[in-house]
Amino acid sequence: MEYNVKINKVDTQNMSYDSSAECLEITLEEYKHVTERANKYDNKIYIMITFCSVFFAFILTLLDKLVTLSFPQTTRAGIIFVLCIVLFIIISLCYISSMLILVIGLRPIKLHRFNPKLLIDYSLWNKASSQANMLAVKQYTEFVLSNNEALEKAYKKISIVTLLMSIVVSFSFVEYILLIFA
Repeated sequence: MEYNVKINKVDTQNMSYDSSAECLEITLEEYKHVTERANKYDNKIYIMITFCSVFFAFILTLLDKLVTLSFPQTTRAGIIFVLCIVLFIIISLCYISSMLILVIGLRPIKLHRFNPKLLIDYSLWNKASSQANMLAVKQYTEFVLSNNEALEKAYKKISIVTLLMSIVVSFSFVEYILLIFA
């Protein structure tokens, strides 16, 4: 059995395809991702503040033990005493710095948003929808780039606080052990 198939040629020059709607959808999805990332930043700041506030009680316990230490009578006890004071100063400075950075991090991040007035300014209400779509794509693409830069700066603050708090935690436990032997 044989089949004869006839294929009609399609004139590709007369075909036009408008991909502006797909471009807008992709761009809006990326913009949504940036917005969600900004919300996650706020949550991370609150979690870090909670951790720091819980750890504050431990630091006060260290201070209480440090204050109750008697003045050292031997060289070994003197070295431990001075080491405990130096460690507590480092712990305090790192803790205060991290809290200041976190409080500064509570300020809202200014994210750019689309201004619908542009559609009127460019008289796009009576033009092809692809023109409005591409204007929105252009605007949202610029906003995604600038918003990502702002978020990267903000996330660097969290990295710095994480480093400072890891110093606080590790030095606090070292000091706690030293205070046991003092």
